[in-house]
Amino acid sequence: MTVDQARSLFEAGDYSAAREAASEGLRSAPDDVELLRIAGCAGVETGSPESLDQLRRVTELAPDDARSWHDLGDALATDGRAEEASDAFRKALDLDPSDELAMTHLGHSAFQSGKVDEGVKLLEQAAERFTGNSTAAISLVDMYRSLGQNEEALAAAVKVADADPDDRLSALDVAELSLENGKLDEAAAAFDRLREIVEGPEQEVWVLHGAVLVALERDDAPRALELARDALAIDTMGRTAGVIGHLEVVTGVDPAMDAPRDASAAHTAAQGVPPTRQEVDQALRESLRDLRLFQAGDSRSIGAEPVG
Repeated sequence: MTVDQARSLFEAGDYSAAREAASEGLRSAPDDVELLRIAGCAGVETGSPESLDQLRRVTELAPDDARSWHDLGDALATDGRAEEASDAFRKALDLDPSDELAMTHLGHSAFQSGKVDEGVKLLEQAAERFTGNSTAAISLVDMYRSLGQNEEALAAAVKVADADPDDRLSALDVAELSLENGKLDEAAAAFDRLREIVEGPEQEVWVLHGAVLVALERDDAPRALELARDALAIDTMGRTAGVIGHLEVVTGVDPAMDAPRDASAAHTAAQGVPPTRQEVDQALRESLRDLRLFQAGDSRSIGAEPVG
């Protein structure tokens, strides 16, 4: 089995086969750096206990190779050894100051080991060095959010979105964080922009649910009802019916007289006890969560329970 074959299997995502192929090659060439690297990296993916030793061996054989230290840092971080991972990423950066991922991972490792201020500072430096829609900049948004620093998170998210206006996750960050910071005009504009760039009616339904949240925060129930009806018209999963039922009660609309004829699902929901504002808010926020999972390529199934 050749190095090229093992590498091809690894790049194809067949980590078990890649590790097996690399291990086979190592029997006759135990100090082959590339085979050790493939075996170790594939082992990290498959949970092999030998992977760390193999990647450490790579750094011994190629101590001036930044990638070797980066790979070891990844393995140590995956194993929960944040302090050791930081040391490895620092070595990778010393050898290759242009390694954005190493600097980003170094920030995460510092954060995970309890050095919160250091982790934030490292990500701020990385985001400043690697401008635009970079891994460092995106990670900085997430780190600010995890710390509850929503104003800082919004400022960072705006920079990322400005660098790539068609990036849906960045647009969603701006929309959500604007809403959380009470910047309702900015939130409404961000959801309008997001509606333009998402693909497919179900994603548009989720975005409209975000816009309904903004209208509710503005105490503009008629506008919220208008947006909810837009969502209902394309909602194949029935999530908007309860929202309509709640808003018809709030606005005093008689669903039998004023609602569109195609809103039969809303009529059905309104015949029972409509959901409370708290229940509506929760359901709308779950729609935004599902939109985020979808855009991030999350493989988990998306919930489809209607509101109310």
